[in-house]
Amino acid sequence: MTAGDPGPMAPGRQFGSYTIVSLVGAGGMGEVYRARDTKLGRDVALKVLPQVFAGNADRINRFEREALLLASLNHPNIAISHGIEEADGVRALVLELIEGPTLADRIAQATGRALEIDEALTIARQIADALQVAHDHGVIHRDLKPANIKVRPDGTVKVLDFGLAKIAVDGGAGFQAGPNVSNSPTMMASMPGLLLGTAAYVSPEQAKGQEADRRADVWAFGCVLFEILTGCAAFEGTTTSEILAGVLKTDPDWSRLPAGTPDAIRRLLRRCLEKDDKRRLRDIADARLEIDEARGELAAPRPA
Repeated sequence: MTAGDPGPMAPGRQFGSYTIVSLVGAGGMGEVYRARDTKLGRDVALKVLPQVFAGNADRINRFEREALLLASLNHPNIAISHGIEEADGVRALVLELIEGPTLADRIAQATGRALEIDEALTIARQIADALQVAHDHGVIHRDLKPANIKVRPDGTVKVLDFGLAKIAVDGGAGFQAGPNVSNSPTMMASMPGLLLGTAAYVSPEQAKGQEADRRADVWAFGCVLFEILTGCAAFEGTTTSEILAGVLKTDPDWSRLPAGTPDAIRRLLRRCLEKDDKRRLRDIADARLEIDEARGELAAPRPA
């Protein structure tokens, strides 16, 4: 691609049976475009592996594995995969196009205040449902965060981006942190093993470069739940190292939780964010039970 060339995925270009409409976003695992399916008359999301990685076998393997993972997960709270398209040597995942803001956008739009508790728990319940389906299929997400969760206008939650997900322990290259360290995918090879994920949401065992199981997703879920209840990340810092130090050594500021937070949710958060994975909540299905109990508590009439 030469300077001034809009590139093969510029708006209006044809990519197989899809017409490119616009660039939606870009990240470590690819660029996402809105495209029109000319055969079925619908808009889709095309996730394209950047050309710079076209010869990188590890990136290609991760990219194709994401398609297989998504194809195995059929649930209303997980973005649907329509398949893989290849044209002119470019690979793209064809995904369900999810309208609406990401959860990170929703939190940012709240301008420093948290979402209402009932709304936060409704969102959290759907995230837990999606994780439970993934875990039941042996899939660990490993990069759950507000930026990878969308909330449609009708309130339906969709968990996105299984680009770092795994079925079994594996190796391979990770990603370099971007300017927003709390939301940038992170790889650290200086420790035993590899840290894959996003600094503000990785579990202590991931931060130590150890193998991660589904309890790592439980930790990340706790971080997301804390953030939508408080409007603040559970672990903050100006550098990746500062954030990871907090993950390893400090507790979230529990005083930030709204006064009306149900006891069941306070208990759930502490169990999700237990640094010792042997003491942490083991199954996201248990989180669903706690959320249901809390929502029932909120709906119950208060005594005079």
